[in-house]
Amino acid sequence: MLTNYLKRNLMLAGAAMTFAAVATAGNYVDVTHKYLKEPAYIPGWQGVIGAVADGVGEVWNGAFRLYQVIPEAEAGEYTLTCNASYRCGNNDFSKENMPGNAELHKAFIFLGDTKAPVMGLFEEKDATPHNSTSEASANFTAGKYLNSIKFTHKGGDLVFGIANPGCYHDEWTVFSNFKITGPKGEIAVVNGDFKDGIDAKRAWDCTNAENKVKEPDAQKDGSGGGDYRKCGGSPYKYGQQIELPAGKYRFGMQTFHRYGSEVDANGNYYNHKWPCSNLKEDMTKVEPYGRLNRSPKDWFTANDYEQQSTYDHAYIFMSKNAECPKDLNWSDDFGDLTEGSDVRTRIKDCWEISNGDLSTMPHNNPVRVSGNDAPTKYDDWNDVFPYETSNKVIYRNDSGSEREAAAAFYSEPEKWYHYVEFELTAPAKVWVGMGKNSNTGDGYWHPWAYQTLQMWDENGGAGVSDLVVEDENAPVEYYNLQGIRVANPENGIYIVKQGNKVTKRIIK
Repeated sequence: MLTNYLKRNLMLAGAAMTFAAVATAGNYVDVTHKYLKEPAYIPGWQGVIGAVADGVGEVWNGAFRLYQVIPEAEAGEYTLTCNASYRCGNNDFSKENMPGNAELHKAFIFLGDTKAPVMGLFEEKDATPHNSTSEASANFTAGKYLNSIKFTHKGGDLVFGIANPGCYHDEWTVFSNFKITGPKGEIAVVNGDFKDGIDAKRAWDCTNAENKVKEPDAQKDGSGGGDYRKCGGSPYKYGQQIELPAGKYRFGMQTFHRYGSEVDANGNYYNHKWPCSNLKEDMTKVEPYGRLNRSPKDWFTANDYEQQSTYDHAYIFMSKNAECPKDLNWSDDFGDLTEGSDVRTRIKDCWEISNGDLSTMPHNNPVRVSGNDAPTKYDDWNDVFPYETSNKVIYRNDSGSEREAAAAFYSEPEKWYHYVEFELTAPAKVWVGMGKNSNTGDGYWHPWAYQTLQMWDENGGAGVSDLVVEDENAPVEYYNLQGIRVANPENGIYIVKQGNKVTKRIIK
């Protein structure tokens, strides 16, 4: 089982991804790979992928994590190979700065609790560096850019994949041909060659409240980043029916729903497609618009999200309907959800989650400079923000960029998780999903990633932990389950942190 630790915030952001079996007592465990189909809208994989073409997967301009689970893998030595390349920024910068610089080799493949950096785009001998998925496919078919790692597994679920915590603007990770060999030979990897691409309609009902089919946006309009999104557009809904045994569950994802367009540190409010041309006057502030004529700051100040029933919020839901709900209102309000049977959770604003602190929330436009300090041309943004700025939006583009949201989801997963919780007293088929009933016309921004299903396990059991880093020489720190540090732990369950490794232990 995949153990979901209660205090991931104790873990280092961007740390090496390792997976270590530990004992737990009563916890939610990840069962996504058992019951949920195509949580990344692509066969076989969990997490996030940006695009697929020519039998190659890619994520451009942002952080991401993409992985698979081999259930109950037997003990023994395993080898992961794949063709993959990474550049930390644009071609010129990467060619000049990546060779020999381990700090800029951000992307990595992982298998169990081992990882290895992905080969740099300009570091393959006798190969012409690729600039498209078709060129990458040709190189990969020729055996170029081969990456490999080994791992001695103790038995149980085994996780492997590829990830990138993010680096500079125009970074690019491209990959294919994932293969696993174990004690008894090669193990089939579902869609390891990415012959099947992204198609949300394959496993998800995408019919919205207007009875139209709307798919998630993935790197649309040059947005980049390792997440999916909707931004100031049509209503949407994505649901999947799953059959579950009796038990307690929660379905969720890392997400937020920004109520309105961008607001900068000076209080200026911008249309979500700003600036619409290269002229400085198009970068000036506008007034809040939309159904309630509110900015995100207005919403946060009023703090009446739940009371505003006239605004169509974004929700995560579970429904026992025979058909997938389209309208996510309650049936008393002419919707498709039944109170007392179905459940929904409102997706919070990034202002709520970050308590109004602009410096700790993601942005989808470069708004930290405004007014008289704003550049007069689109090409001048690089004069304001240094190129070596990791995981920040330094250029505008239509509907905004996903760089900051993707990096936030990667580095602070628990901060951004939203769940809908439910309990089944008998085996049942239920719909799980998320959506928004209408375009509220305010330039909202709704990114999401890492859709997951978890089941409560009273016994906890051995499982696979999340981001953990080994450091045997680091001092040991103890925390109770509320996250408070304890100097002299006595009988009980504690979060134990040593270096960047975090486990949960029973101390007697």
